[in-house]
Amino acid sequence: MLFFNRLQLIYGNRFTLQWPDEKTVMLGRREWAHQIDELTWDQMGQALERAKAKLIAGDGDYYWPDVGRILGLAKDNRCAAYQVFDVALPEGDGVKQARQKAGRQGMSGVWALMGAGHAE
Repeated sequence: MLFFNRLQLIYGNRFTLQWPDEKTVMLGRREWAHQIDELTWDQMGQALERAKAKLIAGDGDYYWPDVGRILGLAKDNRCAAYQVFDVALPEGDGVKQARQKAGRQGMSGVWALMGAGHAE
């Protein structure tokens, strides 16, 4: 109940256009009840706050109240492409040479299995 009430407050008229009457809202609540119930209060609040921030930022994916998309914001499901990684220092010459040597040794085993010699 709280989730849909907050959606209505956040999206206003767009919520009313998408769910024009109480019966439609009730059907939406029933459809998404299981997924919403799996969230903690903090996760639900976090999802709605993230959706609100994306709406304010003009993210077109959040222009309409898309329950599934908003529930996806409850958990940090970002893949590696969206994660911030620590800056790594460039590898030194010793590391490069060790990797090249290991690669040559591995490939020589492959060439031997294939019955061909490989000249370096």
